[in-house]
Amino acid sequence: MKKIITILILCISTSICFGQIEVTIEYNSDNSVLLNGIPINNTTMYSEIVKILGEPVIYKEYPTGKTNYHYEELGLILHTVNGNLLTIGVNFNWDGDKNFPETIFKGTLKIGTTSINQESKSTVVDEMKGFEIKCIMPEMCMNNPKTVKNPILLGFKNDLISQISIEFH
Repeated sequence: MKKIITILILCISTSICFGQIEVTIEYNSDNSVLLNGIPINNTTMYSEIVKILGEPVIYKEYPTGKTNYHYEELGLILHTVNGNLLTIGVNFNWDGDKNFPETIFKGTLKIGTTSINQESKSTVVDEMKGFEIKCIMPEMCMNNPKTVKNPILLGFKNDLISQISIEFH
């Protein structure tokens, strides 16, 4: 009986430990990106992301070699082209965009020293002065993809953050 209880406790502990992935995304002042402390960029391979976050669900595949993935339980998306990272994105308040899972991002996202969360409003952009983020319309703010190596796009709905995407050029 003791062995059965020990095995049950071990199984429950293992599933709790492996079921909880702590995700931290940092977008730094030099436009570099860290995922759980590991630098990622356009040369990062899909297999490297899987080592960090686990296996995602394929959301859509294109004949061009682009693949969109969802980490539904984490509120994350990943886009690759021929296995190389193209985009990573997070969902805070789903606005109906089917490219994102409906689940809320479970992790930490920082742009410089500014932490973004589900309650962040469009005024959060004012705190990110060094990133040259401009609001091109009331619901969308971004820095210039022609001059920034890893541009970031912030989406808002009803003045609340909905999604953030980082593209890798």
